[in-house]
Amino acid sequence: METGILDEYELRLNKLRRLIENKELDAALITSTDSIFYLTGFRYQPFERPFFLVVRPEGDLVFVTPRLEAENVAAIPLLHRILEYTEYPAPKGETFLDALAQVIGEHDVIAVEPSMPAELMRALEHFFPMVEPLVERLRLVKSPYEISRIERAARFCDLGLRMVMDAARIGTSIQGGYDRIPELRNAIVEGEGKFDQHTSSIWLGVWAAPFSAQPHRFPEPTDIFGEGPNVGLSFLRVNGYSAETERTFFLHRTSGDQAAVFATMLAARNIAYDMLRPGVSAHEVDHKVMSFLRSEGFGGNLLHRTGHGIGMAGHEGPWLAEGSDDILQENMLISVEPGIYWHGQGGYRHSDTVLITADGYRKLTDFPSDLDSMTLV
Repeated sequence: METGILDEYELRLNKLRRLIENKELDAALITSTDSIFYLTGFRYQPFERPFFLVVRPEGDLVFVTPRLEAENVAAIPLLHRILEYTEYPAPKGETFLDALAQVIGEHDVIAVEPSMPAELMRALEHFFPMVEPLVERLRLVKSPYEISRIERAARFCDLGLRMVMDAARIGTSIQGGYDRIPELRNAIVEGEGKFDQHTSSIWLGVWAAPFSAQPHRFPEPTDIFGEGPNVGLSFLRVNGYSAETERTFFLHRTSGDQAAVFATMLAARNIAYDMLRPGVSAHEVDHKVMSFLRSEGFGGNLLHRTGHGIGMAGHEGPWLAEGSDDILQENMLISVEPGIYWHGQGGYRHSDTVLITADGYRKLTDFPSDLDSMTLV
């Protein structure tokens, strides 16, 4: 285990305990894999067997686990107790509900996560659980440890995007970029010492024009590069922490219209960057960006918000979107990625991983963004 990581987990758990206390709750039931990993470093896949971490304002952690996981849970280097249940499903008296009843009293006020499956929520309804995004709230602002991990992931994102773009040629398929995934994985292993398959993933995506106008279409390996704006994305999770780099690029000299739309996309990004600092409304950032794009005549070419939070997950709060009630704070991590899309022609979108600092922001990804650099001829 990394030096100092136990102190990091204790810090997170103590913050959660204070949130529970401030909410006048008796306990929180933590069930999502990412939340449990965030609080304890424990990696597991529950499948159909419910798994709970019970956290109270005071006292030891309690894990309610299927017997199958008990030996693994025992190795967690934090003070804790374990309550086993036999299996799922199980006979009366041996179920996960019977185990939970040993640590949750009938009058306890408990919180559960918004991500809890409806089936599990129904099973717990006799506890009258309250839905509270406690861990999600903690994860909004990153610690120095988390920032360092995301910054390292960002460097690999830049490397991955370079690999994608180096493989792009007019008349060839996008498969060439995918073929470099093993090379990127090896670079991560060499740089980090490991590639934990449970908390790591690599997504090198290329949307060849005109499919770059459909940013949530899964690219087919047989898609062929032609003329028009292509979008390359390096979207990674490296041993638990995520980052992304995305660029619009061309494999030919651009037309005047293409250059103008590209410039408008960059101008929209700059509006967002000029606003980034603690205390700024995430709604207001998106509103000003979208108002600019609409004023430029692109109101019918918008598909999504300006950005989202990045941390353990590639998409998490805060949300840079009209209607968001998030306020930017120092040490939040976000993407900045307003896009312009033409069905049948293609899309224009850059994205970076960006840290909110005490007086502004700092990009953790470092990839060229100007049109000359993104014209690969």
